[in-house]
Amino acid sequence: MSDLLEAMTGELVDFEDRARTITFAPERLTGARSAVARSRSIAWLVERLDSVLAREELTGLVEWSLAHRMKLERLVGDEPPDWTPARCRCGERSLRWDVQAGFYVCGACEAHVSEAEATGRVDDEAGAWTR
Repeated sequence: MSDLLEAMTGELVDFEDRARTITFAPERLTGARSAVARSRSIAWLVERLDSVLAREELTGLVEWSLAHRMKLERLVGDEPPDWTPARCRCGERSLRWDVQAGFYVCGACEAHVSEAEATGRVDDEAGAWTR
């Protein structure tokens, strides 16, 4: 859990740096990647969320948040979410968890996607904005 939290903090601080550059905001104060840094990054992003999300190159924050939400839910042993932000092969984001099938099923093309594959797709898409 601490490794995941450390990774999330690093990604969040990196995103804040990127957002500050793109929105021409002053650079953040540098320091350790700690709870204080995480709190400051979250506060800065929340205060400017509408202007951050207005920039197309920064909308990856949404996918990043959804991907980490899924990871954290799985760490505490929850059932898979009934919906995933993963894209199906057909390109739609309409994968719903089917308890009986034990897979996500696409509402558009009815393809079956495993939980691991859906999580991988979300991770790949969320990671694309950090590259």
